[in-house]
Amino acid sequence: MSHIQLFTYPTSPYAQKVGCYLKFKQLDFKLVGVNPMTNDQIRFTRQRQVPVLQIADQWRKESSSIGLWLEEKYPERPMLPVDKSERDRVLAVDKWVSESLIPSVFRNAYEWENAFYSITNGWKLSRAVNHCTPLPRLARVLWPFGVKRAPFIVNMVEQLDLTESMQDMVSRLQKELVQHLGSGDYLAGRSEPSMADLSAFPIVVNGYMMGMKSKRFMVDHPDIMAWVKRVSTYLPVNPLLVPDKYIVRSLT
Repeated sequence: MSHIQLFTYPTSPYAQKVGCYLKFKQLDFKLVGVNPMTNDQIRFTRQRQVPVLQIADQWRKESSSIGLWLEEKYPERPMLPVDKSERDRVLAVDKWVSESLIPSVFRNAYEWENAFYSITNGWKLSRAVNHCTPLPRLARVLWPFGVKRAPFIVNMVEQLDLTESMQDMVSRLQKELVQHLGSGDYLAGRSEPSMADLSAFPIVVNGYMMGMKSKRFMVDHPDIMAWVKRVSTYLPVNPLLVPDKYIVRSLT
């Protein structure tokens, strides 16, 4: 097997998607922490975007593109159906994850519904990043405030409907996720997990498993928690990219 390296911040939602792809396919990989203040570790790509996956002398960026690349290189334990119409449905849900579900995570960092929760959560995230790539103490302390103003996050959030309350947003996303399940046990109405499930799963469980403070979690919906437990049987106990020490809630 070629040596696989995933360059990222361990808390990046897009990287969490890639982490689940790799873990589902049972591929050994090395997590290479990228310093979010300098991005020196991915300078070889001539861009500042994470995640970056490198296999031998090849590399790819963008989580969904990486998923397609992994499916091509390692077809065992497939993440995509052979049938084109079914494949398109799976990829449509993955697009929903990238364009709707993940931006909701960034909104939590940008729009402080509860300042105490947001600052506390920000410090938890900074500790996880620091574990992977040491950061100056001041950077860790100011992390929640820096993330709130990060241009990438601001740009993502400004594309959302900010007239919708945070709680209404969570309720809507819960309904949409359940709709994507349809009559199946897994997303896109399927009877087995696919790239869609592996994309959505870490985004849905990350805050819950890391013990983040929130008025409401996606997993509070019984149908979503049932889906989470089904998907979790295909992944390690720690399906995230953060070290085990930062997992404080179990899915069992």
